[in-house]
Formats: sequence, C-alpha cells, structure tokens
Amino acid sequence: MWRMNKMIHQLNKHKGLLGILPALLFMLIFFVGGAFHSLNISLGGQDSMSMVVHQEKFWAYRELINSTFFRSLGVTVGMAAVVAVLSGTIGLLAALYLAERSKHWKWLNIIFQLPVGIPHLLSAYLFMQVLMQSGWYSRIAYYFGWIDSMEAFPVLVHDQWGTGVIMAYMWKEVPFIVLLISPFIVKLISDWKEQSIALGGSFSQTVRWVIVPILLPIWVGGMWVVFAFTIGAYEIPALLARTSFGSIPVTAFQEYSQFGLDRQAVAIAMNMVLAVISFVVGSILIYLQLQWYNRGRRVW
Repeated sequence: MWRMNKMIHQLNKHKGLLGILPALLFMLIFFVGGAFHSLNISLGGQDSMSMVVHQEKFWAYRELINSTFFRSLGVTVGMAAVVAVLSGTIGLLAALYLAERSKHWKWLNIIFQLPVGIPHLLSAYLFMQVLMQSGWYSRIAYYFGWIDSMEAFPVLVHDQWGTGVIMAYMWKEVPFIVLLISPFIVKLISDWKEQSIALGGSFSQTVRWVIVPILLPIWVGGMWVVFAFTIGAYEIPALLARTSFGSIPVTAFQEYSQFGLDRQAVAIAMNMVLAVISFVVGSILIYLQLQWYNRGRRVW
C-alpha cells in the first residue's frame, strides 16, 4: 500500500512530463533516428541504396570544401537571417498595432492570419504570377500608363538579390510571428496598461520597459523557428530564385534527384551542415537567454 501511494505521488508529481511523453517518443524514434541514419549515410555508411561503394569516410564532406559551396552557404544563411530578423521586427510592430486596434477593427486579425493557412509552394506560385514582368502587377501598371512596357517593370522574380524570395517568405512568416506573440501582447497590455497610465507612462514606454522584456524569449524563439525553417526550405527558392542564386536546399534536391543515388550522400551532407548551423544558432540563443535571466532580464 505504501509503495502504491508513493507511485501515485510520483505520477502526480511528474504528470506534466507524462503529457509530453508521446511527442517525446515520436521525436526520439523518428527525428533522432532519422538524423543518425542521415549522418551515417553522409559519412559514407554502407546502408545507402547507391550501387557505388565509397571506401573513404567523409568523402561527401570533402566534396563540399570548395568556394562554390561556401558561397552558397553564405547566401542561404544570410537569406535566412534577413528573413528571420525582418519577420520578427515587422511581426512585433504589427502585433503591437493589432493589439491596440483589434478592439475596433477585428477584421484586421483575420487578414493577418490568412497567409498562415496557405502552403509555401502555393504562395511561391502566387508571387511568381504577381511579381513577374509579365505578371499581374506589371500588366496593371502598363494598363494605367505608369510604365512604357511590361519589361520596364522592376525585376523581382529570378533577380540577383532574391527580392521575390524575401517578399514571399515575409508574406508567410510575419503572420506566423503575429500569431505567436499577439495573445501574449494582448494579455500584457490588459494587465499593465492601467498601472502604466497611473504612473504617468506612455504606451511606448510600456512597450519598451514592460512588454518587450517579458516577451523577449518567445519573440526571439519565434525568429529562430523562422530562421531554422527558411535555411532548409526548398519550394520558394526553387520557384522564385535564379539558377545561379545558389540556395543549398535547391542544390541538395538536384544532387539527390538528378544525378543518381551515388550522390545521395552529398545531398544529405549539405542538409546536415544546415542542420548543424541551425542547432548552433539555437544553442547560442539559449545561452544568451540564460545570461539575460542572470542579469535580471535587463534589455536596455
């Protein structure tokens, strides 16, 4: 009886951990198992479906040590960082604006949430139809006489700087950030607005000294999620970026699908490099967050 009561006490004590046990098992079996399997193939494991046997270990990673791959790596990581920072900044400002205006204009929340339900592949196709020089916007501009020809419309798709790629990602990821932090902002404003007014503080001071310090961990975490997704996403760069843009997910897909199974290890090695970068960035953010808590959660 005593052991039964002790067991029940332990179950009640750790019932929160039991609630996440199914998801934890799923992660351990499929995600971690798949990661180790991919790592084994990229290192030259013999369980690959390829008919070509490579005796040397790390041969796939050795092939990645060249200027072309490092340039592509810089482009991919830089693009993901730009999208994450811009999405986080605009998403925070939009969430603050919606928190103030949603009481009067509730339809604004619906508009901001619409892109969340659209797949990235479909959003890339829509942006291609809209932003191409023969797309809808160029035709409208030509119809109203704003440009002399449709070729005079700015090049936003397959351009040198990936403008269309950034715009397509922003259209998807800004609503994600808004959806992530908006409920917290609404709750914080309702809890602290009256106290701030009583102390003579303005709304901007409330945001700076109260909302941002409290919201910072989840806001930065949301930007890391955007970074981790963007760095490994394939659809939007494949449709909206030029061939020479050098997106690693696109190159990895081409290696995997067009050049035979003997290039499978190279494609997986590319993705493993991106996964390591995402993990390192996330670890740095967690370390900085712990240091931030140790400093008393001071931002300014």
